[in-house]
Amino acid sequence: MVRDDTSDARFFDFCSPQRHYAPALVAHLGIGPRRPSDPMTEEYCNLAASVQQALEIAIGRILPPLMREFGTSDFCFAGGVALNCVGNGRILREGPFDEIWIQPAAGDAGGALGVALALWHRYLGEPRTSPERLGTWQRRPAVSSAGSPPAYADGMNGASLGPEYSDADIAQFLDEHGYRARRVEPSALADEVAALIASEKVVGLFQGRMEFGPRALGNRSIIGDARSPNMQSVMNLKIKFRESFRPFAPSVLRERAHEWFELDDESPYMLLVADVQGAKRLPRTEGEATGLQSVNVPRSLIPAVTHVDYSARIQTVRRETHPRYYDIIEAFRRRTGCPVIVNTSFNVRGEPLVCTPEDAYRCFMRTNMDALVLENFILEKAEQQPLSSEDVWQREFALD
Repeated sequence: MVRDDTSDARFFDFCSPQRHYAPALVAHLGIGPRRPSDPMTEEYCNLAASVQQALEIAIGRILPPLMREFGTSDFCFAGGVALNCVGNGRILREGPFDEIWIQPAAGDAGGALGVALALWHRYLGEPRTSPERLGTWQRRPAVSSAGSPPAYADGMNGASLGPEYSDADIAQFLDEHGYRARRVEPSALADEVAALIASEKVVGLFQGRMEFGPRALGNRSIIGDARSPNMQSVMNLKIKFRESFRPFAPSVLRERAHEWFELDDESPYMLLVADVQGAKRLPRTEGEATGLQSVNVPRSLIPAVTHVDYSARIQTVRRETHPRYYDIIEAFRRRTGCPVIVNTSFNVRGEPLVCTPEDAYRCFMRTNMDALVLENFILEKAEQQPLSSEDVWQREFALD
């Protein structure tokens, strides 16, 4: 719909709370809106690809004039469009900016941060920056000669801004309900979780402060083995209860990201898409499936997180911001040689991210997760008493 930097207003209705398109768009396209439960046909796939391409063209036309107007090579991105990871990856690859930072809660909810900071500065007379509260931005230098990633920090410091629960809180919760669990020493926890993942178990991970924003970053996550060709469909159909083609994101150790992906940069909030390295890809075969069936064809050594075009939506993990999550991935790397695992948000379709131990246990029991980690406690599904009325909850929420 992009023509000469304009769009036809007849096709849009931004005042509607339920949709942003007008009936004229339906008539123009010749197909009706797809409901979440409807089959994903090729015409909808083609439409989605075309809209994505139009968006990227629009972004590409907007950014160079902004750079010239403000005279900066740094780009800070927020708003709902900033959650478009494919477009973000293209900005990073093609420029024109040297630095790009994307607000992790980009969208309407995250706009509250801007309001709070505006009040802080304009009405309370406080300084625009507050390093002691928000951390210090550090421009990325070149990678050191030792090969370790350069020092990096931003004001969000990993976006771990929500509530957290101590081991004592978890123990009290488990005792009150009589749930069977075993406590693991913190020094041994990473190895135990890595062993579960390496045996293709799906693990619910509940640790530290809840993330702020739409992405789970290792504190309220469901994790699995990215090497498994079955993990994507298993997690979609049996854990998230949504369409099997939905892609999952890889969490990768920051210093090893360039070994597996065409990315040697920061992507701490899972907001950049980059290609899997050629050496990690699998060759295409004769008579390969097409359309939606092609999503089940392994594309790389980490098929659970590789899209049909060999790309992936990447989260780079540093020990400085997510030490316990980093240690789990590092333990998995030592065990398997692979520094990449699957990471998706700890919830099911239509539900918000789990917040409390009770939320986590309920989600764990309502799905086919194999294990649940509550801080330093590990719960095995086989040792729990089944919940009653298991079939009712799936009708509470619409597909997300």
